[in-house]
Amino acid sequence: MRKIYIIVTSVLAMACGSTQQTSGFFVGSSSVGTQVSAEELHTVSVDEVAPMPDDTLMNCTFQSVLDRPFGTEISYTVYNGALHIDNHYFSEPVVLLSTSGLVKDGLVQAVFNVTDAMPHSVIGIVLRADGENNFLLLGVNGRSQYTIQRCLNGLWIPVMGLDAFETSRLLPYRLTEVELTAEIHGNYTDFSVNGQLVQVVRTAVPPTGQIGVFVDGKVNTDLDRITVIPL
Repeated sequence: MRKIYIIVTSVLAMACGSTQQTSGFFVGSSSVGTQVSAEELHTVSVDEVAPMPDDTLMNCTFQSVLDRPFGTEISYTVYNGALHIDNHYFSEPVVLLSTSGLVKDGLVQAVFNVTDAMPHSVIGIVLRADGENNFLLLGVNGRSQYTIQRCLNGLWIPVMGLDAFETSRLLPYRLTEVELTAEIHGNYTDFSVNGQLVQVVRTAVPPTGQIGVFVDGKVNTDLDRITVIPL
């Protein structure tokens, strides 16, 4: 019986990285067939304090081709007042991290203009990042759904017991112009889409630290603005 148990666990673990809802997202409990629950994993490993950012104030509108809030090594170009992130040829998501972030309560906002995307593909704000495989994601897709997940070493973990994708009646089908706002106050984050509050997120530790943006595979979008304002 023990050998069969190990085999089943291995198969389930391999299946965790795929879903029909969106590319690469984790859906369901990460603890199926194991002795550790997803909530315990979230508490022990996920909610560690991320490294503090180098700066705490930014309002980049990409009016200059020299604007580089995500560093100089990215391959995407700035023109016509936007950073053009073309990822529609690829299935893997792009995570762009800024040295700016929050060391205390504040507001993070990103404004996207989606040129082309699959309905299931996600764009979002990244909070409390510790590299491209460790962050908190607040995002939306074109199916009127929002997602709040934690990426831990590439494994997607649900936050607050929410489903991987929650439907919001406030979101129109096939979003094009998208303003995502995360207002952080202590352990709580008010997540808004186009000025409408869709979810209040509670985490074990404040989601301060490095910030960024997330662009799923099969997405071509312009990032018109990225803002970080301490309160």
